[in-house]
Amino acid sequence: MRKLIGAFRLKFSKRRYRYFALAASIIAVCSLLFYYTEVPAVVAQSGIRQLNQVTAPVSGQKVLVFSPHPDDETIGVGGYIAQSIRNGADVRIVLVTNGNKYHQEAVRYAEFRKATDILGVPESNLVFLNFPDGKLRLENETVLCASLQTQIDQYNPEVIVYPHPKDYNPDHAAIGRAVESILKTESRHVTAYEYLIHYELLYPRPREFAPNLYVLPPKRLATPDEKWLSFALPRDIEDCKEEAVFTYQSQFRSLELNGLLRSFIRKNELFAIPRNLQDRLTP
Repeated sequence: MRKLIGAFRLKFSKRRYRYFALAASIIAVCSLLFYYTEVPAVVAQSGIRQLNQVTAPVSGQKVLVFSPHPDDETIGVGGYIAQSIRNGADVRIVLVTNGNKYHQEAVRYAEFRKATDILGVPESNLVFLNFPDGKLRLENETVLCASLQTQIDQYNPEVIVYPHPKDYNPDHAAIGRAVESILKTESRHVTAYEYLIHYELLYPRPREFAPNLYVLPPKRLATPDEKWLSFALPRDIEDCKEEAVFTYQSQFRSLELNGLLRSFIRKNELFAIPRNLQDRLTP
């Protein structure tokens, strides 16, 4: 009887092991498939040499930056903002939403003011549109476009910087589409740049603090339809941007956002000009 029970246990253990091994194999295959389909491959670090360089504005020029939420202006183009101001340019930042998705409006506004002050932007050049955070896709497009158009008309900038329309965050994409729509009918001479922050999973890569690396575009967006440019950050501007990024302590409490913010502390910033605007805009 004992031998029979022992044989049964051995057979059951082998069967359980096979099931465990099969389940582990399935999980491994699914993980690999998910990784290669959802985690965007980016252009290799050597690809930085293929990108034309952006020149920061100088004295007498005005730069208008559209930021979806408190922190996007800093992690996306904080170095460009700081260098423009040091060159004598005038920079105005339009914060489109109230950053209040998790009931932190006061905290995030305070962080926004502190970060932009570090970058050199006077508080008088900060504009708050107070659209609800996370709900721009529900806003009337005509109302959103009119609000952004008003900022452009009032400030009359030489340079406009705004989120990439293919950004995966709905608020970013909504602003990107709205500004792109405005620029298609813009009769004035203007330089326009788009910046990308959210794209698929774990962008930018590597998703870690790597200040000696470059931010490069996802391969899926490195197409003839997109013209990518790089803005190299001088060391003092790198330090300035890093200090401003770490002002957003409320965002560092999120594991996902912690990695995102740290990943944008790099040797450069990335800009794009879509092909359908390249015949109207100057880089």
